[in-house]
Amino acid sequence: MLRFLLPLLLFVTVSLNLSAQEVKTVSAHSEWLEKWSNSKAYTMEALATIPDDKLSYRPTENQMSVQEQIQHIAGNIYGLSRRFLDHQPPGFDEEKLGAKLSAQTLNRKELTNLLSDAYAFGAAAVQNLPEERWNEPVSNFFAGPKSRRVVIYLLQDHATHHRAQLLIYMRLLELTPPRYRGW
Repeated sequence: MLRFLLPLLLFVTVSLNLSAQEVKTVSAHSEWLEKWSNSKAYTMEALATIPDDKLSYRPTENQMSVQEQIQHIAGNIYGLSRRFLDHQPPGFDEEKLGAKLSAQTLNRKELTNLLSDAYAFGAAAVQNLPEERWNEPVSNFFAGPKSRRVVIYLLQDHATHHRAQLLIYMRLLELTPPRYRGW
């Protein structure tokens, strides 16, 4: 019996040791940014799948249109990043952004650029916020006292929520949503 247990114990020990060596420590920044990049790609692909003549589609009168969903995602990214992650890049044109976010009709290129630029803005906000500041409380947060970390998670969660609405719109339009990528 000992003859069988000793090799097994040696095999398990070596396997665990090799597995432990393969695990890499990943910073919160890089982990979040990878997920954010995948979120952007997934949302951009969903938008690209919706035909131009369906950008004004809304399932019911009380719901946002496809365009409004994109504007809302972008506006939230800009707003949270600027207000709660202290991202204030020089030369930022708030008036120009406001015009895009409130426009009644944007063409595909304008919507695509708005969304892509918003995701880049959110990524820069997180990249420029040192990890040691992630646990700082933010003031005047609409949901009560929260840390900047919660705001960072909210960027992702909010974009996911509204992308999911777009995916439902796509199903209602008999379009095939892009393949899921949530990692």
